[in-house]
Amino acid sequence: MTSAQTVTRSLGLAGLVPFVLPAVLIVSGSALASPASQLVNAYALAIICFLSGSWWGMAQSSGVRRTLILSNLYLLLALALYLFASEWWPLAAMLLLLGAWVCERSPGLFPVRAQAYQRMRGLLTLGAAASMGAIQFAA
Repeated sequence: MTSAQTVTRSLGLAGLVPFVLPAVLIVSGSALASPASQLVNAYALAIICFLSGSWWGMAQSSGVRRTLILSNLYLLLALALYLFASEWWPLAAMLLLLGAWVCERSPGLFPVRAQAYQRMRGLLTLGAAASMGAIQFAA
């Protein structure tokens, strides 16, 4: 494993902590549930923004204009749901995270990436989505 792969894996796993820890606090009814909820909701939006922003670079390298348009629409949808449907935001974030992963697996929109990256990305997405789902259904 190269050092870039090690850093990618380490950052990816560390990025799950702000999803999983708040989910545990919220589901368990901790006194910290309210601030944990605020943290995870904002963090989910930040990750969705990060993912859709990364699509710009992929679109530039692949020359697919639809990816640029999808990136902007995805961000605007996420922002609108976060601002105007806050009671449903955890469910929306779960679906947006899963949707981004599904979109990125489309070779017509995105370049094909290494198998190890795709596997890691899938596991991270499932962990984050499961956390957001648990938060929605715990409320």
